[in-house]
Amino acid sequence: MNNNVETEELMLFYDRLIENVKQISLEASEQIDNLKGFAVADEIASDFSDIAKPYAFKLFKNEWLSAEQINLVNKIDKRLDQMSNNKELWTDEALTRSNEWKQCRELARELLKLLL
Repeated sequence: MNNNVETEELMLFYDRLIENVKQISLEASEQIDNLKGFAVADEIASDFSDIAKPYAFKLFKNEWLSAEQINLVNKIDKRLDQMSNNKELWTDEALTRSNEWKQCRELARELLKLLL
């Protein structure tokens, strides 16, 4: 692969990672407004696990992310995975009120600070 193409691809991955981390870091009301018409909690979690996490690992492999950043990605993903066992956490109300979602947002905000 051409070095410029690889760099462009990594830049795209980085931008998408930031976009997804911003989404999970938003207040619940903003998440709900931004994702009207979707199962909001499911959409946020699947975007993070299916898009942000794979991009983060490619970026880490190419030394675009630090160990601290990838550890936060893993913490968020693990938290979402643990939450998937509790059906009650996947509603708009839970997104607004639960400590689990609050913790995910806090981790995402911490990660976002390190990415920007």
